[in-house]
Amino acid sequence: MYNQEGKGFFTKKKLIGLIVVIVVIVSVVVAFGNATVTIPTGYKGVLLVWGEATQVLPEGLHFINPIGTDVELMNVQIQKAEATEATASEDLQEVTTTVAVNYRLEEAYLLEIYKNFRQDYESRIIAPNIEESLKAATAEYAATELITNREEVKTTFLNILESRVDDFYIEILSVSVTNFQFSPSFTAAIEAKVTAEQKALEAQNKLKQIEYEAQQQVIQASANATATITIAQAQANATVIAANATAEAIQTIQVQLTPEYVQYLVAIGWDGKLPLYWSGNGTMPLLLIPTETPTENP
Repeated sequence: MYNQEGKGFFTKKKLIGLIVVIVVIVSVVVAFGNATVTIPTGYKGVLLVWGEATQVLPEGLHFINPIGTDVELMNVQIQKAEATEATASEDLQEVTTTVAVNYRLEEAYLLEIYKNFRQDYESRIIAPNIEESLKAATAEYAATELITNREEVKTTFLNILESRVDDFYIEILSVSVTNFQFSPSFTAAIEAKVTAEQKALEAQNKLKQIEYEAQQQVIQASANATATITIAQAQANATVIAANATAEAIQTIQVQLTPEYVQYLVAIGWDGKLPLYWSGNGTMPLLLIPTETPTENP
């Protein structure tokens, strides 16, 4: 029985010892787990010692004192904030503007940002300053200019927002104005104006077409008139040339038509009968009456 009792007692002692070892191992593992922290990519860690922010830990694995310490992750990636705000234009038109803002925390000032705003920097800095900057930007432009000068409005909004958040160590990378929504009455007025402008443009284009066609007709008429004048001038020139040629020919003939040559022409063309009339230079009778043989009366 003694051996049995002793054996039983020894077994209980071993069991208690095993439990103690397990507890110690678990405590060590837990303590080791609490003594390490991993900072993921795109984040920095703010080390808190008894609640006080003391330093910024970079990405990677870090060993920390498991007693009285903690680590808060701060996002240093590019973050996006969107907002839709009711504002007013310079001419006091109601306009609802939707914007998107890309921003990033300045890593060199993460301790200051955490001490002042913890993780609430977007709701406490970004959002209210977007609202105020947007109101200030839209108030510089008339309602129609918000549409026609969208890029200029965006630049104005960006400059105002940068100046407002610069003291909080937040870098504004870019902004975009995604939508302007006006009151129903103003929208109707804009649509009516656009419709009128379109009709005026159509009428203007029609007038230009008519003017173009009229110009084409004028050009064609001018071309026809020019052609007619050219033809008339050509014909007149041809007539003058022909007349000059005729005059020259007559003059040549007159020069060459000497009395001797005329007699020669008469001689070669005479049929043997004396003409009743003759005009010459006096060498022949002016009036010749042929002699008629008297006929005998039966």
